[in-house]
Amino acid sequence: MTGKTTATIRAFLAVALMAFAANCFLKYLWWTACYSAWQGIPKLAAQWRAAGARASFNGWCVIILELSSMALLFTILRLRFSNASRSPWVVPRAILSFVITIAGTTVLALVLSLVKQGMR
Repeated sequence: MTGKTTATIRAFLAVALMAFAANCFLKYLWWTACYSAWQGIPKLAAQWRAAGARASFNGWCVIILELSSMALLFTILRLRFSNASRSPWVVPRAILSFVITIAGTTVLALVLSLVKQGMR
């Protein structure tokens, strides 16, 4: 029972990391758009530099949160095979955790963007 409980906690933590990554991705898109719009306007030079720094920060946050979520999902996706045949299943587990993380973050980013648009 303890193994199922920790797997459930890790799954919820992975989803929470995906939600934070989705939020950071939306912020990254916003600050990148601001950076592009303000580029070359002399009186907005300070805002332009700040937008670039914020875009970079949020971009790195997305990458770190996605990798953390993938690592958690990788540990959850243990296939039920004998110990001798586990090594060939490392790559499919890694690919599956990558696909689940990217798909989950995409869905959560879509939901967050719809919620944020509805709040206005």
